[in-house]
Amino acid sequence: MDNVFFEIEDRLFFDEEIIFDEAKIKQFIFDFLLNDINSRDDKKRGFYFEEIVYNFFEYLNVPLVKTKKTRDFGIDGIIKLKLNLLGEINLGLQVKYKIIDSTDVDLFLSSLRNSELQLGAIVCRDSRKLEKYGLNSKLRAILLSKGIKVREKLIKDDINLNPVFILKFDELVEIVASQIRGVIKSIYKK
Repeated sequence: MDNVFFEIEDRLFFDEEIIFDEAKIKQFIFDFLLNDINSRDDKKRGFYFEEIVYNFFEYLNVPLVKTKKTRDFGIDGIIKLKLNLLGEINLGLQVKYKIIDSTDVDLFLSSLRNSELQLGAIVCRDSRKLEKYGLNSKLRAILLSKGIKVREKLIKDDINLNPVFILKFDELVEIVASQIRGVIKSIYKK
């Protein structure tokens, strides 16, 4: 399969009705991908969504090693990030074409431990509210009552204690739309 995002980019590049408006680009990409996914057999949609996610990382030039379909401990790939000063960081990748909840995150955390990875990313269709993985107001109150000084800004911000990053389908589309719009801005200055 060719990269679907390069195909979308080629289709959009000369469509002046869409290309100058990031919201229209996002809607085009979302509709295109959703129609493409829904045209697949129900049993193959999850695998096709996985290919779309692989295409996404390729499109963004993020190195990714795909794992085999069997005995991969629930890991669909390994994202290899090169941080100059810190060296290389490996993130486990799991792709789910469903609405995930905290149970899915817990299972993925277990998969990360089995694979000896510390960090991971789940790319999913959508997720339920995952409050369990944020530093909630009760925990903030306990920290403050114990005399742990936390800056006021930090207390107000939502703090994520989870080593798993969750990227939803619509966020993935938004990133690609922004990327395509950025390319067009650099060319047309409009």
